[in-house]
Amino acid sequence: MDDEWEEDRLPGRLAAPFPLTEPLPRRIGKSADELTLGTLMLAEEGCGIFLRLVLTGPCAGEVWQIDPDWGGFVRVSPGFRTWYTQWLEHP
Repeated sequence: MDDEWEEDRLPGRLAAPFPLTEPLPRRIGKSADELTLGTLMLAEEGCGIFLRLVLTGPCAGEVWQIDPDWGGFVRVSPGFRTWYTQWLEHP
């Protein structure tokens, strides 16, 4: 199992407060580990890019994409249902 997926299983990670209220659209100056607290991995898109469901804080329920090297951490869907429906219709 990949390390990124394993980290979500560490005690307290999923319940920890999600640290962002606004997207970080450029390169991330912090470690991805710091920014993904309170999120659950949904999918890996390759090249270190992951989709995560925010579980805590004011952005709870939103789906964000993290690309720590170039694309930052940005909101891709206002809710899990919307994201999942689009994924089913356009895989």
